Amino acid sequence: MFQIAVFVDAGYLYAQGATCLVGGPQPRTAVRLNVEATLDVVKHTASDACPSGRLLRIYWYDGLLRGGFPSHDQNLLADADLVKLRFGTVNRQGQQKGVDSLIVTDLIDLARNRAITDALLLAGDEDIRIGVQIAQTYGVQVHLLGIHPSRGSQARSLVQESDTHRVWDKATLDKFLFVDQAPVSSVAAGQPRQPGSAGASGSLAQAIEHAVADTLSIYSPEQKRRFAQQAQQSFPQQVPPELDRRTLAILRDTLSRNLDEAERMQYRRYFLQALLGATAEPE
Repeated sequence: MFQIAVFVDAGYLYAQGATCLVGGPQPRTAVRLNVEATLDVVKHTASDACPSGRLLRIYWYDGLLRGGFPSHDQNLLADADLVKLRFGTVNRQGQQKGVDSLIVTDLIDLARNRAITDALLLAGDEDIRIGVQIAQTYGVQVHLLGIHPSRGSQARSLVQESDTHRVWDKATLDKFLFVDQAPVSSVAAGQPRQPGSAGASGSLAQAIEHAVADTLSIYSPEQKRRFAQQAQQSFPQQVPPELDRRTLAILRDTLSRNLDEAERMQYRRYFLQALLGATAEPE
């Protein structure tokens, strides 16, 4: 029986996908997935690579922020059928660490155990080439998947080592990947004011908005109501420490620096607006 597994380097997908869509790199917080549509496209590509094969599962590799909490998209992926989420780390420069070794280990283990006959690999780093080589010695055909323009974003040696090479174009990415080039407030029913002042940078305001949205997305409505009550009972009103630590960690990794005192005040004002707005009773 033919059986295929998919290996997705999320860092490559977000970075090269944004470049394909808007012509240049974008902050990770500005790039969004429609998770259901993403998995549909991935499964279709796997079926094209191995037409008579059964999908074993999709292995999704991503960095985890120092706060240790998955993002909203990561939680949706982890909850999806036939998806296994694997985490490396993210350093202060926003770079993934440890992901390539996870991909290589899983690819070799599945090949050695004869669990797969084919592998679809969405990645670009040369370091993964050794895993491709070893998997092939066990009879696995490795189908490399790139994102246009793949030349320059995928190591030439990795392309040459793989058995087949496919490329997702902009029309394919438009089905599931989106880049927010202007901040859009949507984290609260009350539509909090855009973070920042007239002198604040748009990138900082966008980073604050997305970081707050990511933090609030992992909590249930009842949990958010409890946090809102905690904030309202403090004097002066403060962001609950659990939420504050997580969001500051996201901002630190997004911006590759700590916020200064004025920026922390700006972020916390916005967070309180978002939290209280999200839990306000409709009139």
